[in-house]
Amino acid sequence: MHESRPIADFAAFGTSPLDQRSPIPLYHQIEGHLRQLIRSGQLPANTVLPPELELGTWYGVGRHTMRTALTNLVNERLITRRAGVGTYVLPQEERANFYLNRSFTHQITAMGLRPRSQVLSVHQATIDVNAPIILQRYHGSPALFLARLRYGDDIPISLQFSTIIGPHSEQLTKVDFGVHSLYTVLQHEYGLQIDRITHTINAVAADEEQAYLLDIAPGTPLLLVKTASYSEQQQLVEYTVSYYRTDRYEYHTVIAQ
Repeated sequence: MHESRPIADFAAFGTSPLDQRSPIPLYHQIEGHLRQLIRSGQLPANTVLPPELELGTWYGVGRHTMRTALTNLVNERLITRRAGVGTYVLPQEERANFYLNRSFTHQITAMGLRPRSQVLSVHQATIDVNAPIILQRYHGSPALFLARLRYGDDIPISLQFSTIIGPHSEQLTKVDFGVHSLYTVLQHEYGLQIDRITHTINAVAADEEQAYLLDIAPGTPLLLVKTASYSEQQQLVEYTVSYYRTDRYEYHTVIAQ
């Protein structure tokens, strides 16, 4: 005999919050919304979620998109699936988690911190032979090179070096990326939709410059994350190399099956 679990009524949450015009893929938006509902207590531990088809209808997405979002949340240990019970919310740990499949602003805000960025450098140039292998197919193409120090409140969290490919790179040098979101600018100003985001993750030791900027000791372990963002046409739009502090947060990445 199964224990009684409350069933979530998504009609009580109003209409779907998804923004079809956003550069963030729909499954990422769904993950973010469900994660917010869980973290805020609107979906308490042990609450059973509606079936995939019903949830997909409420969000206005297909079954594959809905399944991808739920699978990612299962991998994050926010929800679980059990035969005879369905998909339900797991009790949440007290420690702060930092998820790589979300934008920096959303990650920091969800942790109760104020996100901000300090632009270290920004300039337009062409991709040359010294560029990473993933960018070599774009050799000779114009690109924006953007370096930022990302904060949560007044704590430096990440050092990021971004390459944005395209003829709009010169105009992007006029944008204040200390204030504006890169993805939002690309979508609203240039109509670029981000369809797929991949991560390559490694561990490195902080050199003297990284340690100085991140306010840590040289040699402190850092999480090295290489992020590639692709358009709906599967063209590389942006490539970012990020160095994350590991002394305050636990980091997660998710692979959808």
